[in-house]
Amino acid sequence: MSKSNFVHVGTFGAAIGLKGEIKINLLTSNFEVFKSLEHYYNFDQSTEWKFDFIKMRNDKCVAFPSHCKNRDDAENLKNQKIFASKDKFPTTKSNEYYVDDLIGCNVVHKNQTFIGNVISVDNFGAGDLLEINFKENKIYIPLNDDNVISVDIENKKILVNPIKGIIDNAWCKNINCVPWDVPWKFR
Repeated sequence: MSKSNFVHVGTFGAAIGLKGEIKINLLTSNFEVFKSLEHYYNFDQSTEWKFDFIKMRNDKCVAFPSHCKNRDDAENLKNQKIFASKDKFPTTKSNEYYVDDLIGCNVVHKNQTFIGNVISVDNFGAGDLLEINFKENKIYIPLNDDNVISVDIENKKILVNPIKGIIDNAWCKNINCVPWDVPWKFR
């Protein structure tokens, strides 16, 4: 399997207790998805990790790696990233996408003007946002029906019609101007 087929799904956290248990910081949508992946690897797939158990305890994912015999063994895993094959991920429904598939997509305005490339997908509490490199700035376009017209994963293209001000304000940021539709206020 190629490295591009592997996705970062979690990161080992702090060791728990003396027997070799460890916390896992999940990057999957939920615990059940992480647990269903079956095979877990390090960054270059040279090591496959097996677990005696993976469970939720006090709202934290806790695992017992099979090779860990004590706390020291678990502490050696701290901050190591956990990867899994995309082939084991659940199938997405219509209008659902994996973040990994969105990263690198070309973002194009409905008037066919190239805006930039998706560098990340963030959520600060009000919904998912596409983070895009735009003329030496980073802009966020909400990932919703009001702003995104279509997503074509196969061709790595996202067609958007962002709400007024997102692109205008990013452009003005570089030259210290006020967009034409914002009233000027003497200060």
